[in-house]
Amino acid sequence: MADDAKIAQFQKLVEQNPNDDMAQFSLGTALLDAGRAADAGPCFQRVLAVNSQHSKAYEMLGRTQIATGHNDLAIQTLTNGYRIAHRKGDLMPMKAMGELLTSIGAEMPTVAEKRAESSAGGTITAAEGFSCRRCGAPGPKMERRPFKGPLGEEILATVCTKCWKEWVGMGTKVINELRLPMFDPAAQEMYDKHMKEFLMIE
Repeated sequence: MADDAKIAQFQKLVEQNPNDDMAQFSLGTALLDAGRAADAGPCFQRVLAVNSQHSKAYEMLGRTQIATGHNDLAIQTLTNGYRIAHRKGDLMPMKAMGELLTSIGAEMPTVAEKRAESSAGGTITAAEGFSCRRCGAPGPKMERRPFKGPLGEEILATVCTKCWKEWVGMGTKVINELRLPMFDPAAQEMYDKHMKEFLMIE
């Protein structure tokens, strides 16, 4: 889908519901990809106004601030986002924000060591050699791949059960909010893009 078409699609969704953080994030990403960092920034700010724990939005807002020459603001944004990502176990955004801070000569934030815990309060039993790419937890690992193909195999190997269940709920929202006709290959591609972003699969 061309940049202009994507931007128009997401702008329409944002106009319908300015508090839709997913639509705002998608619009901001499309604008940034199109080289419109100044326009993208307010979208990520709106995401954080709705959901202050959205690690990836801190990263993307920091990118727009660097691109527009506001390094002081970027340092504040990325430092806050780095600590939130660390607390949540969002390793990929945390790593990206650390690299962005280093790129503009800022110090890495200090954070306390984090141990993954289960919802019951105990330490999660680790699957040998497994660490969830999205949250950093050592488990629980999924028992089987969620669907056939290389992507399904990669998800099985790198995503924990908890994060996959979170995506199942978010995936339904993606289909409904973006009105994706899943029989259309372009719609399937858009769905997969959101899934990979959510699960932090490159």
